[in-house]
Amino acid sequence: MWRFLFCSVLSLSFCLGCGKASGPQMGTVSGQVTLDGHPLPDVSVTFQPENGRPSTGKTDESGKYTLKFTASQNGALTGKHVIMITPQQPSDAELSAGTAKPPQALPEKYNTKSELTAEVKPGSNVLNFELSSK
Repeated sequence: MWRFLFCSVLSLSFCLGCGKASGPQMGTVSGQVTLDGHPLPDVSVTFQPENGRPSTGKTDESGKYTLKFTASQNGALTGKHVIMITPQQPSDAELSAGTAKPPQALPEKYNTKSELTAEVKPGSNVLNFELSSK
């Protein structure tokens, strides 16, 4: 009898410990950034929530990005975000080698004085940004 009771309590404690880890509500975020209808490569995309840690990504040659919350976790906190899209600065190696491309000029309304906003929902989010140089 004691053995049965002991095994039951032990099994119950294992089951209670197997739930999902608690943490912030997250959603994965990816999309494409274009400027005047053309893919915009090599820019940083930052999602700054109203409260909490920002998520960042970098566009590839086709203007596509995926946000990272931490080095090992993709996504962003759920809720409203201000989005900042900023040109990547050339690395020291590119500057030294003379291979640095000048960063793409973008209007302030997309970065330092961003007017871009979006809402991240739980699950998968595809958020594209069609920017204009004017």
